[in-house]
Amino acid sequence: MSQRFIRRLIQTGCAIAMAATLAVSGHAPAFAKGNVPEIGEVDQCIPLTRIKRTKAVDNRTIVVEMRGQDGWRKMETASRCIGLRIEDSFSYSTSLTQLCKGDIIRVLGTGGASCGLSQITVISEDDAKVLMKKK
Repeated sequence: MSQRFIRRLIQTGCAIAMAATLAVSGHAPAFAKGNVPEIGEVDQCIPLTRIKRTKAVDNRTIVVEMRGQDGWRKMETASRCIGLRIEDSFSYSTSLTQLCKGDIIRVLGTGGASCGLSQITVISEDDAKVLMKKK
């Protein structure tokens, strides 16, 4: 087995264990509890089925509109992701049903830069609108 595959298995196992621990302790993410998330809350992952649409606002920031009461998220890359703002489209590969901090996205179109996600933060709809107007 490759080191990358083994590392991913370890991360997956840790994520599952952490989610179970958080759920039991009452600190599960908002989408798991069915509650509206708190602004400023940091997510480790967001379920792919809860993503309604995304908008790249610059070469480091993606605004994510979630389905239902899950609100909005701001995903940030660890470094500048060349072409992200212009192309406004990206792909990802994950063995999970979630997009998580540390996952790699690849800009579609010219260049095809690859960038790691460094943070996922709950933001308000007003903040999301302000960010999307930057483009």
